[in-house]
Amino acid sequence: MNTAKNKSELKYDDVDWHVGGDFPEDLDVHAARTHIGIFLGWAVTRGLESEMLRSTYPDTLEALRNGKLKGSDVLMQCCDDKITNDDFSDIGNSFAKDYYEANYLDDYVDLSDDNLFSIYHEPDTQEKFNKICDLLDKRYSDWKTKNGIT
Repeated sequence: MNTAKNKSELKYDDVDWHVGGDFPEDLDVHAARTHIGIFLGWAVTRGLESEMLRSTYPDTLEALRNGKLKGSDVLMQCCDDKITNDDFSDIGNSFAKDYYEANYLDDYVDLSDDNLFSIYHEPDTQEKFNKICDLLDKRYSDWKTKNGIT
């Protein structure tokens, strides 16, 4: 578990925010990890994770990069089911601050299967990961251009 969270933690998302309330009764907590884990997985596979995460969990992150684990696994095993500023590099945090809360869930929903009961019913598959990563790559590229980052 990621126990080295700093005092000025900025939390982007947390599984606990999604379970309970309107969360579908037919699903377990893993379904609330999918969308968060995909973003985390994208960031790690693009080298946008923090040095702390990289040095604390090198084998786990390597397993993610090699397709042996999903972002949702890393979220649960390394990040206490939440993503915070402690999990991303400086540039990863800058992008997450501008994009995650404002646009990520909308983009995720737009790419979801319309026949599903809820976004939580979206499968945690490699196909879904690849689909979201393609969009995240575009959003990140556009963000870098807009912010003069090369």
